[in-house]
Amino acid sequence: MKIYYARPISLYNTKQEERDLLLLTQLSLDIVNPNKAELQRRYDIEGMDVFTSAVKDCDALAFRSFQDGKISAGVKKEIDAALELGKPVIELPTITSVRVLSVDDTREYLKLLGSR
Repeated sequence: MKIYYARPISLYNTKQEERDLLLLTQLSLDIVNPNKAELQRRYDIEGMDVFTSAVKDCDALAFRSFQDGKISAGVKKEIDAALELGKPVIELPTITSVRVLSVDDTREYLKLLGSR
């Protein structure tokens, strides 16, 4: 299965990018990486169309947002291209250590939501 790996360019060549690429590789996915020299050269000529075109050649898209959960305009354009083509879109987890609740906090949160 071929997957397009979208993320903000601020994550290019970072430890987070390495971890994401390792995860996708461990899942036996064939990764289309916009941080490759060939796509970057084409981007200089064709702009964002090179990336949305690359999405078309994939079976799915995995993306990472900024740490605060916001999604860059470029990543959003890639996500939209995948969705328009009916391709699955998967968000890679962000700052899960901060988002995980203890058992007591989970119970309290469910009460606030009216579920308990």
